Amino acid sequence: MKFVVVSRLAPGLENSRKALEVFLKAGLPEGTQATYAAADGKTFINIVENDLADMVPAYTYAPFYDEFQIIPVVDVDEKWLQAAQAAQANWD
Repeated sequence: MKFVVVSRLAPGLENSRKALEVFLKAGLPEGTQATYAAADGKTFINIVENDLADMVPAYTYAPFYDEFQIIPVVDVDEKWLQAAQAAQANWD
């Protein structure tokens, strides 16, 4: 399963330094497909693939973040399109 994780860095300069230090040493955790940083420098968006939703925050260095939101996502492919069309056909 894929997840989009939106994380907001916890306040404090020392926290920011430690988070950057860990990132520079460890890099992106295994399972992370992409990481984006917002222009504010405090919000990060990660695309993670993992079978266990409970483990997803660990992939984003959760101790350094004040809050995060985990959104399960699926590929918009032919299978998804057929399911969406079938669901719409049942809407009244």
